[in-house]
Amino acid sequence: MAKITMKEKVLQFVESQGEAKHGEIVRFIVDTKFGEGSYDRQELEKVWDYKQGKTVNRMRRVYRGYYSAAFSRSTGAYFLKGKNRLTKTSRGTYRVVREGATSNNTNTNA
Repeated sequence: MAKITMKEKVLQFVESQGEAKHGEIVRFIVDTKFGEGSYDRQELEKVWDYKQGKTVNRMRRVYRGYYSAAFSRSTGAYFLKGKNRLTKTSRGTYRVVREGATSNNTNTNA
């Protein structure tokens, strides 16, 4: 049996929702790869606070920006290319396009 790629898992997830926001897709990817609830994991980091003139602690989401290159046209846009891909709607959500498929998910007139 062939391995299902992360791209195909994402396409199936978006199809199951009808459409999905960028953050929902990234949450799905992180939770799929690292376990349920991983997307919300935060850690403490030290940053320079210019107003206070000293290093301070702040919380940051560990997986912030994860898989961003898969959506960025300047870095390849892996999820936005090919016969089976995501397409961004006028509302800023993503829908699935499957060229040559006869499913209802090929409608991108959103």
